[in-house]
Amino acid sequence: MDSQPYYTDALDANNIAYSVWDLADEPNLPQSYLTAHTQVVWFTGNSYPAPLGGYEGELKAFLDNGGSLFLSGQDILDQAAGKTTFVQNYLHVTWDGSEAQNDKATQAVHGVTGNPVTDGIGAVPLDHSVLKANFEDQITPNGGATAAFTDDGSNPDALTFSGSGYKVVFAAFPFEAYGTASDKADLMSRTFSFFG
Repeated sequence: MDSQPYYTDALDANNIAYSVWDLADEPNLPQSYLTAHTQVVWFTGNSYPAPLGGYEGELKAFLDNGGSLFLSGQDILDQAAGKTTFVQNYLHVTWDGSEAQNDKATQAVHGVTGNPVTDGIGAVPLDHSVLKANFEDQITPNGGATAAFTDDGSNPDALTFSGSGYKVVFAAFPFEAYGTASDKADLMSRTFSFFG
């Protein structure tokens, strides 16, 4: 399943210029490629385990350089992958590695009143047939991050962070499954407005 068009279509709908690096085709991501950009959209699709594991150093350097990161996927945090220093201190997620927050499917995600990205968004259904899986996670924002979406049980499953010279929008659910094409375009627009 090629997830890329869900993202590029949303970027195109907002006339946002971009280039693409496909880690499946070329897993050696040069640091210079990341730091040549100020905003990065990173998605993992169905990737397990620890889809960020080999790239946390590059992402840390990108954020330390003042970058803005939109990260989305499922099973990104599973097991020890959610307990790394990068997840804790840069994504601003507290994760205990247990099954308490792991693989908590939800039928919809719900925007959070007052959040700079999702304020005014109601319930948006997730289409689990897109990736043929439902491995969404619940998260605990830390370090000044705020919940951006909640699941059907009102538990956070996405966050925004602005501080330390960088910005993050992290969704522990796949953007690919998020509502309609119009919903995706709207969320991409809101994310890039937040990035500035």
